[in-house]
Amino acid sequence: MARIQSSIGLVTGTDIVGTVDQLMAISAQPRERLLAKSSEIEAQQQQLASLTATVIGVQLAGDSIGTEGLFTSKSAVSSNDLAVSVEPGDDTVSGEHVVRTLQTAATHNVQSAQRYSAVDEALGLTGSITIQPSGFVDNEVSLSSLNNGLGVQAGTIRLTDRSGQTAEVNLQSARTLDDVLQAINDADVDIQATTKDGKIRLIDQTGQTVSNLKVEQLGTAETAADLGLWGIDEASSTVDGNSIDLPEGTNALSGAALTQLNGGAGLTDLTNFDITLADGTSANVDVSSATSLGEIIDTINASGLDLIARINDAGNGIRLRDVSGGENTFEVSSSDETAAKLGVAASTDSGIINGEDLNLQTVTRDSELTSLNQGIGVGTGSFTIRDSSGGTGAINITADEIETVGDLIDKINGLSIDVTASLNEAGDGIQIVDNASGSLSLKITDTGTGQVAENLGIAGSSIEGSLSGSDALTIEIEADDTLESIVEKLNESGRYSNASVLANDDGTFSLQIRSSKAGEAGRIGINTEGLEMNLRTVSKGQDAVISLSSDGGTPRFLNSSDGVFEDSVSGLNLTVKEVSDEPITISVDDDPAQVVTAITRFAEQYNKLQELIADATYYDADASEVGLLFGSTETLRIQNGYSRLLTSPLYGGTVQSLGQVGVRLDENGQLQVDETKLRAAIEDDPEGVEDFFNRTDPDTDENIGLVGKLSDLADRFAAADSGMLINKTLTLSNQLDYNSERVASMNVRLDAQRERLLENYYAMEEAISKIQSNQSYASGIEYIGLS
Repeated sequence: MARIQSSIGLVTGTDIVGTVDQLMAISAQPRERLLAKSSEIEAQQQQLASLTATVIGVQLAGDSIGTEGLFTSKSAVSSNDLAVSVEPGDDTVSGEHVVRTLQTAATHNVQSAQRYSAVDEALGLTGSITIQPSGFVDNEVSLSSLNNGLGVQAGTIRLTDRSGQTAEVNLQSARTLDDVLQAINDADVDIQATTKDGKIRLIDQTGQTVSNLKVEQLGTAETAADLGLWGIDEASSTVDGNSIDLPEGTNALSGAALTQLNGGAGLTDLTNFDITLADGTSANVDVSSATSLGEIIDTINASGLDLIARINDAGNGIRLRDVSGGENTFEVSSSDETAAKLGVAASTDSGIINGEDLNLQTVTRDSELTSLNQGIGVGTGSFTIRDSSGGTGAINITADEIETVGDLIDKINGLSIDVTASLNEAGDGIQIVDNASGSLSLKITDTGTGQVAENLGIAGSSIEGSLSGSDALTIEIEADDTLESIVEKLNESGRYSNASVLANDDGTFSLQIRSSKAGEAGRIGINTEGLEMNLRTVSKGQDAVISLSSDGGTPRFLNSSDGVFEDSVSGLNLTVKEVSDEPITISVDDDPAQVVTAITRFAEQYNKLQELIADATYYDADASEVGLLFGSTETLRIQNGYSRLLTSPLYGGTVQSLGQVGVRLDENGQLQVDETKLRAAIEDDPEGVEDFFNRTDPDTDENIGLVGKLSDLADRFAAADSGMLINKTLTLSNQLDYNSERVASMNVRLDAQRERLLENYYAMEEAISKIQSNQSYASGIEYIGLS
């Protein structure tokens, strides 16, 4: 029989559902008490989680007092922060450090002096642009590498020319031999300094004989002796110093040795050449005795002509500029091949002769493959070589254990195919020559994803039977190329540089080629052939260079590609921002501030813990309220544990209590730090203070000072596996699970009870309804008498 759906009894008018709800509320009181208890447990869990996190915070703050190097912290102050900023590093040495900024770091940047009206219009140029990461002929010799690594002592020398004029030359900041030559040539005496056969040559240009040509050492340094100039005092206009021991691999004091040019074959049989300026003046320059490019340039500059000779912007040849102001032709020639060999045989109306690439040898058999391509290397893959008769051989850099160029050449020549590998004529790579005389082309192909052949510059095919590799990157320019398309071509390979279009202030545009690597290691040389773009070096790739001396010691020269120096000797971290004419003093002192900060931070964290415990365990008698953790043994153990540890003495050292260093517990249980007393304690007895916090067990190397004890105490309270607070939290979790199971059981029972009560009330309504119906029938019965 279906249940009557009305919540009000249709017969009695009784609120059946309401009555049942009231009865069920009475029956559900045990469940509600259990739910309230569970809510209280959940709130306690949250309090315990906060307490655990705060105890860990105290532990971490304590551990920070044990940070290595904290008690030896230093402060470093620069006398010129605009030029050099400083941060103390590990093991920074206290004292006065003197920094001389010699040059700032720069990334190699080349721009076209030629300007163009649009970026997307064809330029009508045909030729090529070559980017070289090496082959620079203006290499400088570091003073520190001379004299078998003993270097050159910094000091001052006095020069006297033959007129009797004297000048003091301060070489304290000289880093290279070129710096020495430049300092002498800039001195207030008429003496030219150059090099000759591994010696410094001094040439008097006064034309007088009043005095001898002299070099004297000032002070106690041995600068003159290290430069081979000690004791020079001669009645001669040209004096050579003593030979200077060069480092291995260096063949000249200034510029590239002539033997290194022409791909390593050398510039031989040089005699003399003629220079005729645009004003008609001329000179014959004798270079027959020159041994280096620096000597040749010095000889040209000493010719007496209105002429400037230097290394060209690409760094691979000679540049001559006519500054005579004449209107005729500027010409360089020779009766033999001397001018051509030097790359300067030319006749021009522009006043500038940009010499050809002199092909400094940069690759030898001993060159490591990893050093090629500006240190990028060639990779470790494999490639195949097919000769013209179809014979094929394979090279695998890793499997064949190839490390040097010589290894590679030998391995190729050992293949069972008819090719010959050797260094190329330019001295900047290898070449593969086919000897098979077959009908096919010589073909070299990288295998898989490797790019070894491509990186060596030998990938491709040649019907002529020869493939020559180089680390240089050459881009062909066609007549329909625009500035945008040239930039795209240059950037396609991603090697060495990033090209872009530069917008000029007059609305025109120029080509910009910027090295992708900072500093001297990112220097690039750019040559053009058949193009009139007038590429000029805006900034030469160079390292930042400083000299650094400590407490009056010998200066050390340091290099950095980005201007940031991390000096392990002084422990200083320096950033060079600009060159300063004056030396910069870096003052380094002990700095207790970091120790004070660490201890103060610990006190603050400890006080947060005490405040949290007070909030969780409060008792308000008037309001009859208590905190969630009131009466908790866990909070009591935490308070007592820290109180005992922080107030108990730690014997065995000069400092035995926190009170001795200005740290104490006040009447409210808060840690107070007297910074003045703490600083005084650190300054008076730094070892004792450090020992108190960070004493080490000699057998286990564990911290048994206050820091170690604080960490052990925190582990007892909050360790993840067995900490007191963690265990308490797990206990509460288990209780919550048990309560949840009981609540679920009660819900089933209460639901059944509710159903029974509803059924009983509805049954009662039905019974009453029947009774009333029967009464109605009975009242309608009438007596029928006998008639």
